[in-house]
Amino acid sequence: MMNLHNAAKFEDCLVRISTHYGYDNQVFEKLPEEVDELQEAFIDYFKEPTHEHWLHIIEEAADVHIMIEQFKMLIKPEDKKEFDKICLEKVNREIGRIEAGGTK
Repeated sequence: MMNLHNAAKFEDCLVRISTHYGYDNQVFEKLPEEVDELQEAFIDYFKEPTHEHWLHIIEEAADVHIMIEQFKMLIKPEDKKEFDKICLEKVNREIGRIEAGGTK
C-alpha cells in the first residue's frame, strides 16, 4: 500500500531513473515500449484468460504507470498543465455521458 513515506520514495526513485536515462530515452523509447508490452499482455490474456496472464497485465500496467509518472515529471510545465487540463476534461466528459445514461 502506498503511504506518504512510500510515495515520497517512489517519486525520488522516478527522479533518479529519469535523470539517469534521460528525457529522450524515457519519453520516446521506454514509454512506447511499455505501452506495447501492456497491449501484448492483454492479447495473451484474451487468447487464454489465466491467472498468470492476468498477473502479467498487472505487472505491465504498473510499468506503464511508472512511465506515465516519469513522463509527467519530464515534460515542460506548460505541457504538464495541458496534460492535466485534458485529463480533467476527459473525465468530466465521461461523467457527463454516464449521467446522461450513456454507455461505453
